[in-house]
Amino acid sequence: MEDVFRNPEVLALKGRMKQGTRVVITAHRSPDGDAIGSSLAMKHLLAHLDVHAQVIMPDAYAKFLQWLPGHDEVWFHERSPEACEQAMREAQVVFCLDYNAPSRAGRLGPAVEAASQRDTCFVAVLDHHQKPEAFADLLVSDPSTASTAELVYRLMKAWEMSDALDAQMAACLYCGLITDTGSFRFPSVQPSTHEMASHLLGTGMDHSRVHSLIYDACRLDQIQLTAYALSQKLQVFPEHRSAIVSLSQEELRRYNAQKGDTEGLVNRALSIEGINFAAFIKEDVDLVKLSLRSRGAFSVRDVADAHFHGGGHHNAAGGACADESLEEVVDRLVGLLPSFSSALQYED
Repeated sequence: MEDVFRNPEVLALKGRMKQGTRVVITAHRSPDGDAIGSSLAMKHLLAHLDVHAQVIMPDAYAKFLQWLPGHDEVWFHERSPEACEQAMREAQVVFCLDYNAPSRAGRLGPAVEAASQRDTCFVAVLDHHQKPEAFADLLVSDPSTASTAELVYRLMKAWEMSDALDAQMAACLYCGLITDTGSFRFPSVQPSTHEMASHLLGTGMDHSRVHSLIYDACRLDQIQLTAYALSQKLQVFPEHRSAIVSLSQEELRRYNAQKGDTEGLVNRALSIEGINFAAFIKEDVDLVKLSLRSRGAFSVRDVADAHFHGGGHHNAAGGACADESLEEVVDRLVGLLPSFSSALQYED
């Protein structure tokens, strides 16, 4: 594993963290468990230095993540854009966690970009996605790492602040770890991932409770939506080793869908025997969103980048289309499958 924390600027960044320093922590739009878990863990780490940091998310995250320590102090740009942008203008340090381009921060993106252009603000990125854009003063990027939570953990170690790790911070980091590794089953998991988990459990953090709060909190409507999606909206293309699930706004409303209710649908499609590529496509208010997954050699990051204005990881990526209907995006992806087919003919 590349030790990106040997960079002297990483150690120098700790020196910028003085009491009274105005710090903002941001993450990508539609924040997942790694985005919010690593952000709240970073807030906790800085608090150990007597530095208050304001966590600002572009938009809301799922209810099953709202138990995280520090959730009540998070600001959301979609709810309070003026206050969030004012905090960004006044920030002396901005952390960008779990994303590598201002555009990934949605409508908060312009404020992130503006901060990166101010001489009075230092922007630091901690991220594990491929092909980062050069917009930050400090880029700590390691695509070989399973989660951004692991990068925050390694930053804590580089800053020699292991004494800051308590059960609350550990719960935040563990949330990011298990959500971005699929509970340690994805290929990105390394021995260091389990070593980190062992250290987190050593704080007394209740890992079973954390896992249950994330994965065992399904509403009846959510279960029924999942059943409908898999029984009525799943398209399987065995000749291309591919599967697609799609849901319209009307279908989501029919089942009173909330943020997070469709999480995992794409993985259910990928779990079908013989399938190496899966997509979940969802109609949103003003765009169509895609979640792409693969197993083995096929790169969904390349698919997202080339065709759907997106990016991500080799086996997990996403994209969005603003000027097409749900049907058009689904049809376009179905039309692309024959061109992927030869690359998908393998046994994982």
